[in-house]
Amino acid sequence: MPRIVYKTFVRNNFAVVLLTCFSMILSACSTNPATGQRQFASFMSPQQENKVGAEEHQKVLKQFGGLVKDKALTDYVTKIGQKLAQDTERPDVQYKFFLLDSPEANAFAIPGGYIYITRGILALANDEAELAAVIGHEIGHITGRHSAERYSHGVVTSLGAAIIGAALDSPDVARAANIGKNLYLSSYSRSQENEADMLGVRYLHRAGYDPSAMNRFLKSLGAYSELEAKVAGQSGTQGLNYFSTHPLTQERVTNTNAEARKYPANQMTVNKNDYMKKIMGLAWGSSSAQGYERDGAFIHPEIGFKFNVPIFASIVNRPSEVVISPKDTTSQGVAVMDMAASKLDVSPAAYIQSVWMEQEPLQIVEPITINGLSAATAVFPGHLNGRAAQIRLVAIQWAPKTFIRFQIAMPQGIAAAVEQGYKDMAFSFQRINKTDGGSGDTIGLVMAQQGDSIQGLAKGQEKIFGKYYTEYFKVLNGLIAPQQNIRVGELYKVIRRN
Repeated sequence: MPRIVYKTFVRNNFAVVLLTCFSMILSACSTNPATGQRQFASFMSPQQENKVGAEEHQKVLKQFGGLVKDKALTDYVTKIGQKLAQDTERPDVQYKFFLLDSPEANAFAIPGGYIYITRGILALANDEAELAAVIGHEIGHITGRHSAERYSHGVVTSLGAAIIGAALDSPDVARAANIGKNLYLSSYSRSQENEADMLGVRYLHRAGYDPSAMNRFLKSLGAYSELEAKVAGQSGTQGLNYFSTHPLTQERVTNTNAEARKYPANQMTVNKNDYMKKIMGLAWGSSSAQGYERDGAFIHPEIGFKFNVPIFASIVNRPSEVVISPKDTTSQGVAVMDMAASKLDVSPAAYIQSVWMEQEPLQIVEPITINGLSAATAVFPGHLNGRAAQIRLVAIQWAPKTFIRFQIAMPQGIAAAVEQGYKDMAFSFQRINKTDGGSGDTIGLVMAQQGDSIQGLAKGQEKIFGKYYTEYFKVLNGLIAPQQNIRVGELYKVIRRN
């Protein structure tokens, strides 16, 4: 009998939740002026969108390494964005466009009209219309109110989970639903992506751009992603961050092509040559302001240091740290290098003991010197991914109250050569003159002449792309169809090693 009563109680409460959520959605739905569709986005008002955007803006800049400092180029991006935004269905939005100094091919919008394009996207676009297509797509997410829509659905999901969890007396249900909510908010749905594509094509046409540029760029971006994945030994579109939030499907490619055909011919602005000249000299990959890997070393010309990268390792260069880990999964271990400030003006040994490891004091900290720099190191037992490991800390005095830090985790049983490689890496750290560090790779231009070939124009990029240098040339220049070839008198991108 108690079991039957319990089931009835849960079933009744679950029904109440469903009815409550359903009635909330129906009462709060409104028609979006851009899409003409009924939409549930009422848990985030336009005023709240502005507030969220302003709060998140500085976090975005920090996460992506700040803004590109080339004013002419940033003004160019803003000019294109404002041209597209001047005739949308949301005149209440004050659009703001930002060019992020990130090599990642990415673009995104946050509530309040904040639109971000990375220089990685500029490097892949082949004309002004293609760049406008990316910006138009992001404007489409804003006019479509997709962030507000996702947030509102997330609120209902969370609310429902809380009630169901209470009915079941199970907090795990609510926690599981919240996890689902976070995952849902991490990327756009297929319908939202298609909607943003269609709106982007609309805004391209209204601004006088070639509406087929959306389709061209998606194809190039997809081809680049596949090449990056191939080089990394992955598959599909795993090699490109853009597709983690903007899933690419054949449906999107097909639909953007069909949508573009609906519009009558207009000025069909493309502006290829002007665009190419605008991006000439733009950094490719990590810039000198961010540091880059070259000839077996990580070099940071702007700060003025370098260290050797173990032959078995690859690096991930983030705005706040450099992560060094093995290229394959058979060798374990990971190292992180960063720069940290200290409130106390102390020696490296005292820094490790009383600042860095303040909560877990160490018994032995060894003062050392690394290439003329005062330093200290300590080794102690710990864990890495649930495995017993040896943890090595290295602190190097960079300036008063400022330290370069290496944190190296090496699981038990790690190969001796790997352990030594990590140690040698930290002990290879040295100062360099900023002029000695050189500069990063940049985008150059070549004009195809009579008798030139793809392989001939791509020559000279082997040091950057290895055996894939011809494939990169083709993908970076939108030559992705099997029979596509260069055309005499056309400008093409090449990556220059300075």
